[in-house]
Formats: sequence, structure tokens, C-alpha cells
Amino acid sequence: MNWITRPGWPGNLLALAAGALTPLAMAPFDYWPLQLLSLALLYLGLRELAPKIALLRGWCYGFGLFGAGTSWIYVSIHDFGGASPLLAGGLMLLFSAAVALFFALPTWLWGRWLRNGAGLGDALAFAALWVAQEAFRGWFLTGFPWLYAGYSQLDGPLAGLAPIGGVWLIGFVLAFSAALVVNLPRLRQQPRA
Repeated sequence: MNWITRPGWPGNLLALAAGALTPLAMAPFDYWPLQLLSLALLYLGLRELAPKIALLRGWCYGFGLFGAGTSWIYVSIHDFGGASPLLAGGLMLLFSAAVALFFALPTWLWGRWLRNGAGLGDALAFAALWVAQEAFRGWFLTGFPWLYAGYSQLDGPLAGLAPIGGVWLIGFVLAFSAALVVNLPRLRQQPRA
């Protein structure tokens, strides 16, 4: 299991696959537990990485998320725009690569300044940065609110939080819960936790 937390392509490939799980957690599939698994795999893969490598792993997660979740862009460019399949595919990949940068910065910030090794503190920092990147993504360049983590729970057990804090509160609870599940062995060792 150490290969997940080490630098290298196996962990980056897992982050890419974890990001690609997110669209399956949303409509029309509605396998809502996959969102929790996706975030837990991202968090687990980031826990012991240097900040620069965490930046790459966060980008891989975002690329998997938007590569799988925005396939309609290919359809839009190819079918309705009349572009060749190669051009439409290239533009979709370029778009996904650019938008994946929204995940690279928070993972770098978390790895650089906020990761502290304590189970609860790490989980809170991870969840706060997750919501911050979603809020920033919804505002920057007139917004890009697609594929928020909270959308996966509209038919799940956290749907009751939507009227209170919207998809951002649900996203925070999801990220916090995923990090706590990963940190459960560390938390059990701390008597006060």
C-alpha cells in the first residue's frame, strides 16, 4: 500500500482514476459512495508527498475528473461544431488539462503549509482547501461550477445539508469525512481524539 503515498506514476495513475470516479457518483449513475472513495484516495495519495509532487498528483486527479466528466465538450465541438474528431478530442484534452490546474494549487498549498501529520488537523485543512478550490472555481473567469463534489449527494445521505450550506457544505463534509476515514488509524492512537 506504500506505492499510493510514494512519488511516481502508480500513485499519479491512481489519482487520475480516483478523479474519473466522480462522474459515476453523480446523475444519472448516482453511485454516491464513489465520491467519498474518490476523495479518500486523493487524500491518501497526498499525505506524504513533497509539495511539488503533490501539485502534480492534484493535477492528475483534476485531469481524471474533467476528462471523464466533461466528455460532452467533445460532442459539442465535434457534432454541433463540425470539427474533426482529432481536433475535438485535442481541444477537450487541452480544456481538461487546463481546468485540472484548479486542483493542483490547493494540493500544493496543503502539502507546503497546512499538512501537519495530526489526523484531525489534516482532515480539516484538506476539507477547507477543497471547499476553497470549489468556491474559487465557481467564481474565477465567470465561474466553472461543474462537477462539484456536493452534487453527488443530491440523492445520498448528505442531501439534507443542501438547504443549509448548498453543495459547498456537502463538499466540505465529504472531504472531511474522507480524510477522517483515511486517518482513522492515526486518530485511534491519539487518546484525546
